[in-house]
Amino acid sequence: MTNGAIRVFWTVVGIVLTAIGVVGLIASLGHLAGTDNSAPLLWSGLLRTWRAVDPWGLVILGVLGLLVAWLGWSMLGWVVRVRRYPVLGDLDLRSITRRTADPGPAPAGVTHVRGTRLARGLERDLARDPQVRRASVRLAGTAPQPELWIELQLNSRAALTVVRDHVSAAVERFRATSGMAPRRLEVTARIDAAGPARVH
Repeated sequence: MTNGAIRVFWTVVGIVLTAIGVVGLIASLGHLAGTDNSAPLLWSGLLRTWRAVDPWGLVILGVLGLLVAWLGWSMLGWVVRVRRYPVLGDLDLRSITRRTADPGPAPAGVTHVRGTRLARGLERDLARDPQVRRASVRLAGTAPQPELWIELQLNSRAALTVVRDHVSAAVERFRATSGMAPRRLEVTARIDAAGPARVH
């Protein structure tokens, strides 16, 4: 289950619980046809049913509780699982600008840039080449010299030398705009009609 699927799941749960609350409020105000706002919440028929299944009612509730706990634990695992390529967090660009600026007092204010935004920008730059069907970028490490992994899905007629030049130019633009020089760069290209190829 992806993070997006987890968000969708909890959105649906929230909508369902909100709908139940709204229906209950309308019923308690006597505006829902077929309901009695003076009736107890747990009516006698429900209590008789609960007592009739004793002690299995507690067992059923216990099993349902375990299932809900397992579901929550699984979703938590999806969110905090260790990825193959660690995610680069927010960057404090003062550590970079101080290296290039003239000596003097530190500039006022702090600029934070999300590593994922930088990665998405590089992906869009790489995907501008018509030979590149899909680009995936991962940033890890620390700012001014992060680690950079690039995975490319190429069409069957892609020329690796042209792709290599395009990747080099895109990485150079990344260096110029971000102020960071990757200490490790790994590029993997996969061609649809062939096996994986590595571009250096």
